[in-house]
Amino acid sequence: MKKSNIFAFIELTKLVEELKVDQSKLRQKLKSQSAYFNIIEPRYFSEGLIGEWESILSVIKQKGAKVNEEGRVVSNAVSNTIDHLSDKECFSLVERVNSIYDSVKKEFQ
Repeated sequence: MKKSNIFAFIELTKLVEELKVDQSKLRQKLKSQSAYFNIIEPRYFSEGLIGEWESILSVIKQKGAKVNEEGRVVSNAVSNTIDHLSDKECFSLVERVNSIYDSVKKEFQ
């Protein structure tokens, strides 16, 4: 079986480290690290993990971009969705990111 790309492993490592914070600050940390959800593409994962990463992306981009009256994007899909997540949903999302990180990490051990 093909392993995940080293880029996914490195970037997930950085993301997981940044998300190790007090639960009351999860939303803030998710927003500040939102770029990772745009740069880590599903194709960087092994076949067994592509579906899980796609599922995480669908959750974190579900609200779509926020636009103003003139049609200009004022908040990308990830940031806009994070604004609408409950604290419980933020925690659950971070748990899923940690879980896929653990799986990718095992592929490299």
